Amino acid sequence: MSDKVVFVKESGNRNRGENVFEINQTRVRMKEKQKGTLSITFESPDKGDIDAAMAFFESMTDMEPLTMDIADTGEIRAYFKGTAPFSQMEEEGMTVYTYGVTIQELQE
Repeated sequence: MSDKVVFVKESGNRNRGENVFEINQTRVRMKEKQKGTLSITFESPDKGDIDAAMAFFESMTDMEPLTMDIADTGEIRAYFKGTAPFSQMEEEGMTVYTYGVTIQELQE
């Protein structure tokens, strides 16, 4: 079983690594805001993790389809809804970087 959360833009090919963003699940927090609407926060002391998340999601358009797979549990189909601002804070003597996105799960 994987310890990654994998996001794939619908136009991408997961097998070739196109339009794919992977991050360790310990760097991801998810909260359901409303039924099917997920607020996802990426949090890491490694700014490169957050830069990669920003590059992936900021190239998306509103309502662009994507899938999310948490630790190989199966793909969740969704639409991209928007981003939250990048921020950094001091936590226990180290800098922690954060960035957030909102997605809407497809109801089938």
